[in-house]
Amino acid sequence: RIQILFEAMPLYSQSSKLLKPNSDTPTDIEVSVSQALLDLEANSDLGGALRGLYFVGAEEIVIRDDKVAIVIHIPFPQQRFYQKIQARLVRELEKKLSGKHVIFLSRRRILSKPTRHSRNLSKQKRPRSRTLTEVHSAILDDLVFPAEIIGQRKRIKIDGSQIIKVHLEKAAQINTETKLDTFTAVYKNLTGKDVVFEYKD
Repeated sequence: RIQILFEAMPLYSQSSKLLKPNSDTPTDIEVSVSQALLDLEANSDLGGALRGLYFVGAEEIVIRDDKVAIVIHIPFPQQRFYQKIQARLVRELEKKLSGKHVIFLSRRRILSKPTRHSRNLSKQKRPRSRTLTEVHSAILDDLVFPAEIIGQRKRIKIDGSQIIKVHLEKAAQINTETKLDTFTAVYKNLTGKDVVFEYKD
């Protein structure tokens, strides 16, 4: 399941940290995330780094019956600023949001492959970064950040279904091992694809 949104500037602001497109009404979890970010901006040493940053949506994804993760969607142009503080920011947000795992994902737009029947055929070639494959790959990178993916391969099961095996650097195990089921469930929810994670030296 991939959300495809127009890349126009958001038109609605519930607070200084949430900017949603199309005047959509914020959900309860979006309001909670916004307030948590405002609290950290006002009352922590992350304040300076958070000033000027915002997010464009948030959702809860069920990992299992007793576990829920929060996925926070951020604008792609702000990703590098978030990543400078992401490890610390995630820890602080998880404290404020009842210990739920927090994932930051950049919002990317997928462009469909043009066909001869497509409307508004453009002479400009579709950017590779906007293809389904590249966006799904970028989601994997976002999920595990700041850990690095050092390899991956696809395995085809007897029934024809595929599973992606992702290799993470061994050094990241101490900080990511407890979140592997979250990564797997979030990726499945967003893309419909099965993935498993392993550590490699």
